[in-house]
Amino acid sequence: MPNTNTNYDQTVNIVRNAIPRMSELRIPITPTNYAVWYEYLTESNQGLRQEMDALLAREQPITDDEMSSLYERYLEQRTENIQVAKTALSQVVNTLLSHIDHADGHFSSFSSELGDIASSLAGDTSVEDLNLLMDRAMQATNAALERGAEMKHKLSNLATEMDDVRDKLARSQEEARVDALTGVNNRLAFQETLEKLPQTAEDDSHAPCLLVIDLDFFKRINDGYGHLAGDQVLKAVAETIRESVRGRDMVARFGGEEFAVLLRDTPRSGCKAVAENVRSSIEKAPVELAAELGVADPLVVTASLGGAWLRDDEAIEAFIDRADQALYRSKEGGRNRVTWEGMTTEI
Repeated sequence: MPNTNTNYDQTVNIVRNAIPRMSELRIPITPTNYAVWYEYLTESNQGLRQEMDALLAREQPITDDEMSSLYERYLEQRTENIQVAKTALSQVVNTLLSHIDHADGHFSSFSSELGDIASSLAGDTSVEDLNLLMDRAMQATNAALERGAEMKHKLSNLATEMDDVRDKLARSQEEARVDALTGVNNRLAFQETLEKLPQTAEDDSHAPCLLVIDLDFFKRINDGYGHLAGDQVLKAVAETIRESVRGRDMVARFGGEEFAVLLRDTPRSGCKAVAENVRSSIEKAPVELAAELGVADPLVVTASLGGAWLRDDEAIEAFIDRADQALYRSKEGGRNRVTWEGMTTEI
């Protein structure tokens, strides 16, 4: 589905240009290919954008398999999770309506409410809409339980099923915010947390700190040992970073070989200690690759870090940009180091 945060003008512009551009690149105009292309043009999915940019840069046609792979990894799971929950709720509602058809008139209001819910499920349904419809179905079911002892047992079982559907939807929403490769939060989850930061940080004693972490020369690993080796390195580094922070702090994969850490209510000296600990821990933990990759020696990996603190009444984009600028100075200064906003590089 198109990103609902995209403004109207941008959406119209994307729709106007997507299909001609796909035709120019000889990409078959199928629903899944169009979904991938639309997501790419909205620039909302950093991982998808990086992979698509790489495919376009090689100046070779993008194959059907490559487009299918992008859809499966970046869009299919998110869409299917919602569709599974929607289908399950529809089945429960239809079963309830079937039972009510054989009951007396005491359930007419219940039947009417469920019929309205079923109609709503027939159209496009967001996660928020599904949760609201589940609430309505649960409330109607509980009201019917109080009024009809005759159907109490059947309705109780179906109410339990709806609870199960709700739990599955909640789990799918959590999974949609986790990076499938590394197990840490993904960019979506991190961005949502950052957007709430100006409000949630008001109760903290210390300003939130953002660390942006980029693995040094990661392309050499992919080119020299293969993408499976690169994936193992990313998993190992993610675990090292996670072990270096506290429970309330947040670790996320920002895209590609870039990670981010949000330190909440930590004094500046503590932020600097954590950043240095992350840097040194990555360097001191060579990654042993799987035997089938044929690499005998563990790979020594280093990382460059940039850090910044949230300022009063500051836009989140500016907060991220200052951390990115600090990271850039770390790379310019020789990599494998930490640089803070407004400072020169420091090892």
